[in-house]
Amino acid sequence: MDRKINREKLKKLAAIVISCEEEHVPVRGNALVSGDAEEDRRHEDMILEQLEWNPWAWCSVKVTATLGSFQGSDYLGCCSYASEEDFKASGGYYDDMVDAAIEELTKELERAQKTLENVEDDS
Repeated sequence: MDRKINREKLKKLAAIVISCEEEHVPVRGNALVSGDAEEDRRHEDMILEQLEWNPWAWCSVKVTATLGSFQGSDYLGCCSYASEEDFKASGGYYDDMVDAAIEELTKELERAQKTLENVEDDS
């Protein structure tokens, strides 16, 4: 029996967690490529200074959707934001990342559903 997963309902039921993780890509040469070396350097200096107290200044962001023991995640690297709230602001990447995490969670649930179907008793 192939049951369709309702993604909108899943989105309402799933716990969504956002985490700011250490970025391993260096700030220098990666934060801004404006074509103006002096402007790029000022921007990089600002990020490096903020990193002393703000982990969101240069990080990798992970968004995870969880339902029971099932999870789906999405990642975005080389992020530079003032705060978590700044990252989650409307029109940014956050909403797309939630959708991608829900998509991964859906795939996990569908795989589990197929596995269960394979072991169910046909009698």
